[in-house]
Amino acid sequence: MNDVHTLRRTPCHAQPTSAVPYHTTLVMDAATEEPKAQMTSSTLGLVVKDGRPPPEEETHPSHRGDVRWYQRQDLLVWLYGMVFIGGLIGAIFGLGSYRGWYAPVGFAFNVTNTTRERFLPEPYILEPGVKGRQHPGSSGRWYFWKLRPELVTPWTQTFVWACYTVHQLLAWWLLYLAQVNKQAQKGKKYSTRLSKYNWAAVAVHTFFHLLHLAQTHVTYDATAQDVTIGSSQGSVIVALLFVMIIEFRDRGVFFGWPSVKSTDKVGKAMRSKSRESVNLIRKYHGYLIMWAAVYTFWYHPMENTLGHVMGFFHTWILMLQGSLFYTDLHLNRYWRFMLEVWVTLHGGLVAWQTGGPEQMGTKLWPMFTFGFTTLIVLTQLFGLPFWKHLPTWSRGIPALLYLGVILYCYSWIPDENGRPWTRLSEPFLIPLNQYLFPLIICGLVTFGLFIERKVNNGKAVRSLSELGKGGYLFTSSFMYVVIVVLSWALEYFDAPIPGPAMMFAHVPPFIVFSVISAFFVKRVVEAGPNESGRVSPDLPSEIPGKGVPGTFQVSVIELEHGQMQLKESALK
Repeated sequence: MNDVHTLRRTPCHAQPTSAVPYHTTLVMDAATEEPKAQMTSSTLGLVVKDGRPPPEEETHPSHRGDVRWYQRQDLLVWLYGMVFIGGLIGAIFGLGSYRGWYAPVGFAFNVTNTTRERFLPEPYILEPGVKGRQHPGSSGRWYFWKLRPELVTPWTQTFVWACYTVHQLLAWWLLYLAQVNKQAQKGKKYSTRLSKYNWAAVAVHTFFHLLHLAQTHVTYDATAQDVTIGSSQGSVIVALLFVMIIEFRDRGVFFGWPSVKSTDKVGKAMRSKSRESVNLIRKYHGYLIMWAAVYTFWYHPMENTLGHVMGFFHTWILMLQGSLFYTDLHLNRYWRFMLEVWVTLHGGLVAWQTGGPEQMGTKLWPMFTFGFTTLIVLTQLFGLPFWKHLPTWSRGIPALLYLGVILYCYSWIPDENGRPWTRLSEPFLIPLNQYLFPLIICGLVTFGLFIERKVNNGKAVRSLSELGKGGYLFTSSFMYVVIVVLSWALEYFDAPIPGPAMMFAHVPPFIVFSVISAFFVKRVVEAGPNESGRVSPDLPSEIPGKGVPGTFQVSVIELEHGQMQLKESALK
C-alpha cells in the first residue's frame, strides 16, 4: 500500500523555534533507497535534517569521546575472549600432549599407540558390509576423530548430546530475551555497556567450552559419531551465506556495488527488491549463526591438532560476537571482517592437513584456499571503512593482483594426470555457491512475507498468550531438530554421497528450515510491545535499532504550514 502520513511537528522541549527537534515516522523510497533527508535521534523522536545521508547508527559504532577504551565493557569482554580462547588452546595442546595424543590426520594412524587404540584407520580400502566404510568415496565422508565402535557406549553418546542441547537452548534463549527486551526500548539500541543478557551469554559459552574440554578427556566422542561431517561443514556454509546477505546493504556484491549511491537500474532494483528480505535476515540472523557455531563446536572433540584448534577459535569468536549483541563492538567492521574470512585460513589448513603426503592431483586444498580468497577480493574487502575514502577505480587492484597469483599457482598445480592449468575453475566454485544461494534465501524470505500477508489479510499481528509464544518458539526450535535428524539419517543409512557433495547436499534443507524457523521467532517477537507486526524499518520503534543494523532513508513529499507529509512505499 502507498499511504501518506501527515505528521504535525511537535517540539520535544521548550526551545527557540530554530532549534526545535521534531517527531517523524521512518519510511524509505522503494524505488531508489536514496536519502531525501537526514535523521538523528532525539529524546522523544527524530529530527529531519536536509540533504545528506543519515548517520549509520546501527552499522557503525558510535564515537563516544567521553568513554575511554578501558571503560568500554564491550571491549574489555572482547579482550577477555581473546585471552580465554588463547588459554583454552594452550590447554588443548597441553593435555593432549600429556596423554600422548598425536593424530593430526588419518595418514598418521600408525605413528602412536594412542591413535591406534582410539580410532579406526581411514577407509582407503573398502570394507563391504561395514557402515561408513563400504562405498566408493568413503574416505571423503569418514570423520577420523571418533572412537572405535567397541569403545562407544550409550552413555558417551547421550552425555555429549545432552551437553549440546542445553548449550544450544541457553544460547538461543538469552538471544531471544535480549531481543524482546530491546524491542520494548526506545532510542538507541547499541552501546559500549553490556546488559545482563550479554554477561550471561559470555558466562554460558565460557562454561561449555571448559565442559567440552573435560568431556573430551573423559568420554571423548563428540556428536560426530552420529551425524555426518557434511552437516558440520554445511552449517558453517549456511552461516556464511546469511552473512553475505547481512552485509549486502553496506558493501554490495562486487567491489562495493550496488551501494546506496548506485544510479544504474540493476543496482537500484537489487537493493529495492531485496530490502524486506534483507531486513528480516538482519534482524533474526543471530539464531541461525548461533546454531551453526554451537552445532559445529559440539561436532568435534577437542583434539590437539592445528586444524581442530583453529576451528574452535572460529566457533568461539562467533559465539563471542553472538554474546556481544547490541554493543558497539558487535558492529565493528574489522572485527566482522575477521569473523567472516577466518574460514579461509581454517578451511585451507584443514584441507592441507587431511590431504596426505601427496598434496597435488585431486586434493582439495586449492579449491578451499583460493575459493574463499576469491570471495575476499571480490566482495568481503569492501565492507571495510577505508574503501570509502579511496577512488572507486582502486577497488579492482586487489583482484588484479590476486588474478596473477591464481595464474601462477595453477601453472604448476596439476590434476590427477599431472597436467597443469586444468583446474582453473576451482577458485570460482565456492564463490558461485556463495553468490547463488543468497538469491535463493532472499527469494524464500520474500515468498514467506507474501504468504504471511495473505494469512494475516493485511491486518496487524495479534498478541499471543504465553502458551502461544511457547508453541511458536518450540516450533522454531523444532525446525533445527529436523535438520539434525536429517543429518543423522544420512549418517545412519550410510548415504553414498561423495565428501564435497555431501557438504553442499546439506545446504538447501538447512536454508529452508532455518528460514521457516525465523518466521516463527518473528511472530513471537512482533507480538510483544510492538503490535504492528511488520519487519520493514518504517516503524518508529525500530529507530535506530531494534536489532536491525543499517541505515534508513526518508522521502519528504511536502513540508508546509507546520505539517510534514511522508510517502510510505516499503510495504505492499
